[in-house]
Amino acid sequence: MKAYAGLDVADKTTAICVVSSDGETLLETSANTDAGAISQVLKPYRRSLAQVACESGNKSMWLAREMLRKKWPMICLDAFHTHSALRASINKTDANDARGIAEVLCRGIYTVAYIRSEQSQAWRTILLHRKAMLRKRLELSLLASGILKQVGGKLMRDGDTLAVVSQKRRKLDPTMRAVLESSIAVMNVLQVEHERLDAVVVRLANADPVCRRLMTIPGVGPVTAFAYRTAVENPSRFASSRLVAAYFGLTPRVYQSGERSHTGAISKRGDLEVRSLLYQSAGSLINVCKTPWRLRTWAKELAKRKGFKLAAIACARRLAVVMHRMWVTERDFDPGK
Repeated sequence: MKAYAGLDVADKTTAICVVSSDGETLLETSANTDAGAISQVLKPYRRSLAQVACESGNKSMWLAREMLRKKWPMICLDAFHTHSALRASINKTDANDARGIAEVLCRGIYTVAYIRSEQSQAWRTILLHRKAMLRKRLELSLLASGILKQVGGKLMRDGDTLAVVSQKRRKLDPTMRAVLESSIAVMNVLQVEHERLDAVVVRLANADPVCRRLMTIPGVGPVTAFAYRTAVENPSRFASSRLVAAYFGLTPRVYQSGERSHTGAISKRGDLEVRSLLYQSAGSLINVCKTPWRLRTWAKELAKRKGFKLAAIACARRLAVVMHRMWVTERDFDPGK
């Protein structure tokens, strides 16, 4: 008889549940969140275990890679779909979640999440830190600008750093002046580190043949190509290039019930960072690039009829498809196609 194991992963301990193919609970326990400790618990069921699964997440991805190295039939379940199934339980506990994951496995009603390699995870970390630095610098800039507006001042760039331009800075309260100087110092440091990470991304993108090929597309720069490369990683996992657009949440939602059928906004599922970068690249293609490409002509005409935002989203969707096709076929950009 086949058995299925569900793992509810936490920082310190992991709840474990093993059920048989007919739904009988064979084991309910917990262990330290470590591949070795979990392997010891599951060892008596090694021959009968058909699958071991956990929800996708930061900690679970690392654990899944370690379990795969130990030759366990490990998979990660899409957290969005699994959460819907686990909501049927009245009480939200780790043990109930582990049992729910095992039952989902047993019934075969789940979606498998892709497990990134350690290299792609490290590259993605660079992009996330770059984005976080940019966001924090913007927040501090808005706060500092708000303080300076009260005395007629403003923030200006002085070479590579930010400086205060104000004729009435002496009217600032000493406490507010200290806050302002501290914020400017932090913003200057964030700017330096952001530029350093930008240089790392550009260097890695230029060294990667896939990124170099993707950067031949008008509007697609090193950051967009690098983010797309790390998010997709393995293009063969998509049966069709059109599925990539849906993977990044760039396809519209469809609601159909009886006689009613409605197409709404895009789903916004998947990687937000890649979706934002594709949108920016589409905007650059429409407004800045001069390459006589049919996609650019189509997007500009659509912008005149429907507005820039809708045209940029549609163009980003097609860019995602074109980039995947170029990757699979190993062909550089051809403006005639």
